[in-house]
Amino acid sequence: MSVPVIQTEKANLELMSGKSMLHILKDVSLQVNSGEVTAVVGPSGSGKTSLLMILGGLERATSGKVVVGGQDISTANEDQLAIFRRQNLGILFQNFHLIPSMTALENVALALEIAETGLSYADIRKRAAEALTEVGLGDRTTHLPSALSGGEQQRVGLARAIVTSPKLMLADEPTGNLDQDTGAKVIDLMFNLARKKGTAILLITHDPNLAKKADRMLTMNKGQLTEATKVAIPA
Repeated sequence: MSVPVIQTEKANLELMSGKSMLHILKDVSLQVNSGEVTAVVGPSGSGKTSLLMILGGLERATSGKVVVGGQDISTANEDQLAIFRRQNLGILFQNFHLIPSMTALENVALALEIAETGLSYADIRKRAAEALTEVGLGDRTTHLPSALSGGEQQRVGLARAIVTSPKLMLADEPTGNLDQDTGAKVIDLMFNLARKKGTAILLITHDPNLAKKADRMLTMNKGQLTEATKVAIPA
């Protein structure tokens, strides 16, 4: 049975810009369940990335409630937020953010080490290798990022994001640096893995075709979030 991974109630975010107060997010209420893929579209500057920031505990909502993975992070302190991120979040970046001096296996294993899972060194490497196999890179474990294509680097990033079996994956324009065909393959892989593992995904994209592959599509405009379209889950 699906359970809520994200629950926000009238979340607001206000930030100072010079002498002016900017109302970035306005009464955002959102629920995303386990295994559900939700895409957020909207113009630049509409508040999409700010939404990801408050869901990841990187910005604190000015008012309202933000519950992720059953934890109210709107009232959590910095130490609690650090633990929350380690135990609940996977993040997929547009620019990959792999450590260039580490192999694909080491980059993925690092996520498990940071998560403080209590696994042995051997088990961490085994889990990392399994994650790379899941994304089709079982034969690239010893390669440095410089020896991988852009699509392969993003798949390493996906393996790193999913290896801890997070409750929530946040993805901000994850195909922005990939060609259309490679990006589509990475997205299909990400969606399938998330649904298999029960991970909720909140995805920001400017690509309407990519957004249509999600279970739900939401629109952010001037800080307000609205339901755009119901989309059937692909077979």
